[in-house]
Amino acid sequence: MKRTRLLFLAWAIVLGLSACGKAPAGTTAASEPASTEAPAPAAKHLRMPDGECQTFNPYLANTQDEMMNDFAQARLYRRFAKEDRKTLYMRPELAAEEPKQMDAEGKVWQIRIRPGLFFTDSQGNLTDKPINASVFEHSFKMALDPVLKQRAGDNMSIYITIVNAKEYFQQTPEAPVKWEDVGIRALDELTLELTLATPSTQMNVMQQFTGYGTVPTDPDLFTSLMANGATAYGTDHTKTLYCGAFYVTDWVKSSAITLKKNPNYVFADEIKITDATLYYVENYQTQLEMYLKGDLDSTALDAEIAPRYAEREDYLSYPARYLMQIEINRGNTKKPILDNMNFKNALWYAVDRIAMAKLEAATPANYIIPDTSLADSATGLLFRDTDIAKSYREDMTASYDPAKAKAYFDKAMEEEKISGKLTLELIISPATPEQSLCAQFLQQHLAEIFGEDRFELVIRENQDRANLMKTWRDDPNAYELCLSNWSRAVTDDSPFNVFDKYSEVYDLKVNAPYGNAFINETIFLQTTDPRVKTDQAYNAELAGRMEKEALENRLVIPMFERSFQYLVSPKLILPLEVPQPSMGFTLRPWLADLLP
Repeated sequence: MKRTRLLFLAWAIVLGLSACGKAPAGTTAASEPASTEAPAPAAKHLRMPDGECQTFNPYLANTQDEMMNDFAQARLYRRFAKEDRKTLYMRPELAAEEPKQMDAEGKVWQIRIRPGLFFTDSQGNLTDKPINASVFEHSFKMALDPVLKQRAGDNMSIYITIVNAKEYFQQTPEAPVKWEDVGIRALDELTLELTLATPSTQMNVMQQFTGYGTVPTDPDLFTSLMANGATAYGTDHTKTLYCGAFYVTDWVKSSAITLKKNPNYVFADEIKITDATLYYVENYQTQLEMYLKGDLDSTALDAEIAPRYAEREDYLSYPARYLMQIEINRGNTKKPILDNMNFKNALWYAVDRIAMAKLEAATPANYIIPDTSLADSATGLLFRDTDIAKSYREDMTASYDPAKAKAYFDKAMEEEKISGKLTLELIISPATPEQSLCAQFLQQHLAEIFGEDRFELVIRENQDRANLMKTWRDDPNAYELCLSNWSRAVTDDSPFNVFDKYSEVYDLKVNAPYGNAFINETIFLQTTDPRVKTDQAYNAELAGRMEKEALENRLVIPMFERSFQYLVSPKLILPLEVPQPSMGFTLRPWLADLLP
């Protein structure tokens, strides 16, 4: 990811509340005399750094865009901080109450929508566009649209399995699926009914509808902006409607986004920030200088800058859920050594994870399931602390063994009959400090271990690195090695879901030809075995089996787990004293307060 994406990834997690509007009453009381009106509250203007937002479409949004959907759009359910600023609770947002189970098995659920909800426009006016059950049905249909093929479609079955939802999204002309056969239906104006393929719990249903792909959109506006298999919805701040804590009044692309508090939001009385400006600041150093001058209320720090400020009182760090790893294109026909087990073992033992983590201000990682993943959300038991994780995870110091790495490398070279120098290309995203530092370290370190006369790592920047990795099906020689560090936020309550992206069922295409039959078969259980979603202990057990399989077969070479580092002004009172990414809740400054 490029520098702007990394910055935006940080604030995509930092800036995350949604919202909505209430219908005006049929009549209004006469205005009070001016002399008796309460004085207007003092303005509290939040000033944050920003990445380069590309779209306000909640179904197309990727990690650098979804912050705006969190910021200005509501969902059915949402986690909020308790008054003690230490713990969280799940709360209906656009929903009027918790989901109701309608059958004995837990396959049919009804969600009641709050009555009298309407969208807000970019001038802050309450429109005549309602938010009701039929709007949600249409919104989910658009999220799953098989022609638009938007990112949200693959996230609609993370915690629950809606009948025919994935089949509708993945349908082909040879195997069509009708929307009428999908288990999403508006029964009346305020009642949305879900029919599931496997039993679920109430919490599973609520978790599913906290996701960014479950934001409501106005059917008339969304449909009017569709053409030729694409949509212009959200390409401008006037080409969307808002139901969140804020609405966007201006969007100067590659410059700034201006927002105001939405008085029509259902919890507007709890929002203390009155307006905000999100500045697009590409350079971390420039962003830091703005913060130190008092022009920003917070600033993200990259791996190069963070160590210099770690002792400051306004320094804040927490896990980012991003594991930096080496992706191996084992299907490359020009470099068959990439599928040689001895070579993959050589890479595994040649990586000095502790040294790299120190360089990157991160946590060394010889695992795939991130440290934020919970095996038991009720007790807070992290997956890393379970017996199954401890049974196979290697000690960090044992995962670095230069002598063993060299022996594996020599054996692989002999098996592949390579007598000269092996040159491999490592693709990284441009202008990305984390990937650049990592690549340079690997370039020098691997040559030292394997021998400069026997091995060379060439670094190549590619603007479209992420999409390039997915082309291996059509072009098996598209790449050799890549750095990858995707987000794993959806795994907070389900370590099992980490391995969606390593399986053939992942619709957005996996990054490499992993080809692991055990993982493919196990991942499929989420559609056939209800315990995967209803029994966290079982979920963690299966996740452990898959991680063990992935590590033993070196499907990827994990190196370190990134952390987010910030400087946060003492004036910015965050909703949680300590961010809890393991529960999908981080800084959320629009739920915060600003001191004078």
